[in-house]
Parts: sequence; C-alpha cells; structure tokens
Amino acid sequence: MFPLRPGLRRAFLLLIAAAIAGATFIYRFNTLDGRLGGFDNDHFIALVRSVAVLNGERPIRDFTDTALEALWPAPTYSLSAAAQRMLGPSLRSEALLTTGMLSLGVAGLFLVSAEFGSMAVAALLALLAAALAPALYNYPKIVPYVLGVWMMLGYARRPTRTRAIALGVSVGIGALFRHDHGLYLGLAAATLVLLVETGTQRYRQLSVLAATCLLMLLPGIAFAQMHGGFITYLRQCLETSRQEASRTAKPGARFVIDWSQPLLVRSAPADPPMPRVAVRWSSTLTPQMRRVAESELELGEPIRRQDDWNWSYAILQPSRDRLAALVRDTRVVDTDGVNRVTFTIMQPAPPDPLSWFTELRRWRIAPGLLTPVNAVPWLYVVAWLVVISAVVMIVRPALGGVVVITEVPRAAIQAVCVLGLLMLFGLLRTANPSRLADMSVPVGILGCWLVSTIAGAMRHRPRSTQVLVAVTVAALVGLSAGAVVVVADTAHQLRVAGLPSVNGVRQQSTTVWRRLGALPANLNGIDEDLQRTSTYLRRCTTPDDRLFIAGNLPEIYYFAERRFAAGQNTFFSSFYSSATLQQTAIDRWRLQSVPIALTAAGKDFDDEFAKDYPLLAGYLRVHYRRAGTFAVEAGRLMDIWIDQRRRFSADAVTGLPCAQPDVSTSSF
Repeated sequence: MFPLRPGLRRAFLLLIAAAIAGATFIYRFNTLDGRLGGFDNDHFIALVRSVAVLNGERPIRDFTDTALEALWPAPTYSLSAAAQRMLGPSLRSEALLTTGMLSLGVAGLFLVSAEFGSMAVAALLALLAAALAPALYNYPKIVPYVLGVWMMLGYARRPTRTRAIALGVSVGIGALFRHDHGLYLGLAAATLVLLVETGTQRYRQLSVLAATCLLMLLPGIAFAQMHGGFITYLRQCLETSRQEASRTAKPGARFVIDWSQPLLVRSAPADPPMPRVAVRWSSTLTPQMRRVAESELELGEPIRRQDDWNWSYAILQPSRDRLAALVRDTRVVDTDGVNRVTFTIMQPAPPDPLSWFTELRRWRIAPGLLTPVNAVPWLYVVAWLVVISAVVMIVRPALGGVVVITEVPRAAIQAVCVLGLLMLFGLLRTANPSRLADMSVPVGILGCWLVSTIAGAMRHRPRSTQVLVAVTVAALVGLSAGAVVVVADTAHQLRVAGLPSVNGVRQQSTTVWRRLGALPANLNGIDEDLQRTSTYLRRCTTPDDRLFIAGNLPEIYYFAERRFAAGQNTFFSSFYSSATLQQTAIDRWRLQSVPIALTAAGKDFDDEFAKDYPLLAGYLRVHYRRAGTFAVEAGRLMDIWIDQRRRFSADAVTGLPCAQPDVSTSSF
C-alpha cells in the first residue's frame, strides 16, 4: 500500500479523486456536440419520460415502462426531473446531472480500487474507464455498483448489523435504478454475508439484508400493485428483457488477422499540419448554406468556436488567390489569421514540438494484428480475462503460497468476483462496443487487485522472472489502453474538448454551456430536419396536445416540447406489442388530445409498425388519415396523419396541416 500515514493517505486519495472527477467532467461535458446536442437517441427515451414525471405523470400509472426501472421513486427519471426543476428545463440541466454523476462514479471507482491495490494502478484504470466514455444515460451502471462494492468492503472489514443495513440500502438503490442491478448486487452481497458469517448469525444478517432491500422496494411494489398489479408488471418486464436479449444476442466482433503483414512496418511520413484561420460568417447563413460556402472556399476540418457563426478551418489551398477570395466573400463578415492586404497566412502552422514522437509513431508493430478492428474484441477478451483470472487466483487454494493477498478481506474480493461474473453474463453478452463500459467497475477493481497482487507475488522471485512478468503485464495494460483510445476515439474527443489548452477548455465549455442552455427553447445546432419538424409541431399543436410517433424517435417529443400519446414514447421491434399493452395504449389515446401522428412513410408503415402493432395501426387507420410526408430527422421521411375529428388549416411555412383549437370537421 502507499507508504503514508493513514490520515495523510486519505487526504491524498481524495485530492486525486477530485482531480479525476474534474478531468472526467470537463472531458465529457466539453465533447457534447452533434446533431442531438451531444446526446444519443436512446438517451431521449428516459429524458422524455423524465419530463413526463416533471409534469406529474408516473410510470406504470400514466405511461408504460417495462424496462426494469419503473418502481417508485424511479430515480432514473426522478433525478432528471429534479435537475430540470432546479436547474431549468434545458439539455444543459441533463448534461450537468449525467456528466456529474459519471464523474463521481469514476472518482469513486478510483477510491474503491485504491483500497484493493496500488493507488497508481487505480488512477490509471479509472482514467481508462472515463476515456471509454460510458453513455451518459448509463451512469446507473457505474455509480450504484461503486456504492455497492464500497458497502461490501465495509461489511467485510466489520460485519455489524448497521453495515448490513447499509449494504441492503445500496442494493435497494441499485434495484430502483434498474431491477437487474439490484439482482446482481444482491446476489454478490448475499455471497459476502455467507462467506463472512457462520452459524445462526449468517441467517440473521441475511434476513437484515433482505428486509432492508424489501423496505426500499416496498413503496414501488405497492404502487405497481395499485395500477395493474405487481406480478403483471414483473411478467411484462421479463418479456421485455427476453426480447432485448434475443435482439442483442448476435455474433460479436471477431479478431481479424492478416498473416501476410510483416512484424514491423515503417509508414510514410505524415503530411505537415495545414495552417488554420478563423472565420466569422454572416448571421443570415443557415447551416446548409455555410457548408456550401466551406466547400466553395476550400475550407476543411471545421471546428466550432463561440457560436454557430464563428468557426476555425484548415486552409486546404493557402494560395494568394484563394485567401483573397475568402477575405472578399460576401458571406464572410471577418477573418482572423489572414493578412487582409497581402492575402497571406499570418501565422503558419507551428512545427511539431514532438518530432521524435511523430517519428516513433511511424513504426507499427504487427500491423496485421494490432488494427482498429481488433480493439473491440480485445477489450471484450480482457474483461473476461480479468474476472476469470481473479476468480482463479482467489479461489484456488493451491495458489495460496504464490498470491499475496492485500489488506482487503478475502471475502470482499470473492464477492466482487461473483459480481463480475454476473455482470459478464448479464450485461456483456457479446463484444458490443456500447456495452464494454458497463463492466468498468468490476473490471477496474479486480484489475487493480490483480496487478498489485502479481507485483507483490514477484518480490521474492528471480530477477529474470520479475522482468518477464513486468513486461507481460505492462504490454497487456498498454494494449488495453491503446484499444480504449481507438474504440472511444479519444484523440479526437480530446481535441473537441479543447484539451490540453486551458484557453481551449474554457472556450469550449462556454460554447457548450450556452448551446445546451438554449436547447430546446432555441433549436440552433441540432439536426436541420429535426429543427424544421420541431418548429412545425410547435406551431401546429398546442402545449396541451400530445403526439403519436410510430417509431423510435423520442427526441422529437423533447425538441418539439410536446408530450407523448398513448403512454408510450417509442415503438420499435416488438417491444410493448402484446395485445394487452396495445389495448392499454388505445385506452389512454382515446382520452388524450392527439391531433397529429407520425408514422414510417409508405410501405414501411405496413411492413413494420402495422405488422408489430396491429391494434394500434387499426385505431390509427379508423380515426386518422394521411395528409402528407415530411423529412423529420437526418433525411428520414415519415407520413403525417391528422385526427379526422379535428379542424385543420394549412401551415404557412410547410403547407402541412396545422391543428385548430376547436373540435369540428376537418377543412384540410
């Protein structure tokens, strides 16, 4: 362990944890950029439900949710709703919550890992977990597990009733975020109690653990029983889980090896960096017009600066004529970095200060094996390798004289091994890049313990053995770090975040802060089709109206600032397609004001939605009629259906139907 007095060591650990949390927050917050404000499509499934919770609706009672996270108080939604209430209804509030929780989770992972092994290794693995960039909506796959392992460690060191209650609370919190998290944590916690306790005390502590978990879940169970039945809810959750498992149980990524490649290759020298200039565009330019101008003026590698009109570009053709055309273009308000008299670059691209490193990077070892396509299967194998190796080293008595056990109780390590195995089978079913980060907690903790344990075991071995083992472990860690950098596109993300420049970080933080703070009230910066769709739906429906969208486009509800109809905000695959759930959706739909519905265009409606949801499709055909087609997002076409009982007029901007507040015969 670290050679410091306990009090000083704790202070040092907290200081490092704070630094890791800060770095993680900056990295994740500053990279929030893209057509959906930096968020994934899947994130809006939970966010739209959170907005519904903010408006007084509740899962199970008011909308269908069998994604294992609907039991009251449903923290997955309630925390987002609370953030919207306290910080304002914007994407910035959601970003602060989710990036903040992930940052705390990564810092907590470092603190817990440092208890299991080397502080330096714990810091490295925590930073790799942050670099792997878990989806923002997946912070419940980090934070509750860190808390759970922390409580397991505390109980293993001093198994009191109070700590059994604390352990049960951590399991309950995990179960409320998502019920399978509670299952994994609960089984690991029960294993820990069985390993630590003996005799009747074992059963007493198990009873305390189980009773605490039950008390945590009891209000949610009672609420579910009042609104449809808890057993029915569980049955629907299991069916949804089965469908999800079958949908994702596809062959994962496989290693691709080119045996014809040599073991060592020296690549051609990279092109010198191109000079860059800053351009301020006219505020009358739309994003589409700006992209046309960039192409015509031969500007490359665009990087957004303060707002949508200030950009930095690489000059692809730095000739005098091209620079003059740039300066004189009527679409350009101002430039920075170009002499406006001589039309030359004022500051050419700086020389590479790390020329030796650039030269070193030209050498490739085993290019037929160490390729980007192999990064995902490698990390998948490493996750299994770490957990299985830890299981073997902690369980097999024959290794007792070889393995040096740290100050952590053996039972705690065994419990984390159980947790790791459960999560491998439950969460990391295939080599799916989006699921690799789900294993960060058990792999990080057990990986730290393994490296520290192996290092301790080598102290009394021959020098040659020490060197061989050290080189092997360093190579494995180095390859894994490189794979993380490739899978998460870390180099590019660091540039987007403005790192390592302090001014770059501050400028990017300001830009993201303002842009996300304006969404969804101001729709600048998101997908252009989504902007048009959202503004159209705002003009042509009232805030009391709802929308029905037959697809997986929950972001439309959010940016249009309209609630979802029929108690469901996504319709894809065969989720929620049972006759009972379809009839429940229709019963809710009948009581709601839903003037406009969106479905897949043309034949796709019959082949997809109508096939999976025949009852809902039948209700739609009877009470609505097609009235047009619209590109709703990224060029995706959807048909617009209007309620035949409502009165409509033509929208002045799009020509599409616009709902009128009175209920009468349609005139559209």
